[in-house]
Amino acid sequence: MPLPDSLGAPPAPLHAVVYLSAFCPYCHFAKRLLKQQGIQFIELSVDFNAAARHEMELRSGRETVPQIFIGQTHVGGYDDLAALVAAGGLPGLLEKERQNVKTPFKTPLEND
Repeated sequence: MPLPDSLGAPPAPLHAVVYLSAFCPYCHFAKRLLKQQGIQFIELSVDFNAAARHEMELRSGRETVPQIFIGQTHVGGYDDLAALVAAGGLPGLLEKERQNVKTPFKTPLEND
């Protein structure tokens, strides 16, 4: 039975992107925290991948990992993500980004 129009369509999928390195403990902490918060994410390793590293630096303005994006919003690194969660700001960010999702998410590397 179809849902009534008043309920609207289900929320669009929202993905996080985590630029990371296999050798980085904070990258693993960030992945665990995103999983605990129920956020799906795409992992982009910058290990031996100059294009991914360059993309990360352009998007974030930073050279360190992890760099976390939720939708198109740059959250920052693990400490920034943990502070956002602790301050209760994650639900608001997720809602804002869900409203901005109009097309399936692709990273700039996937658009090539």
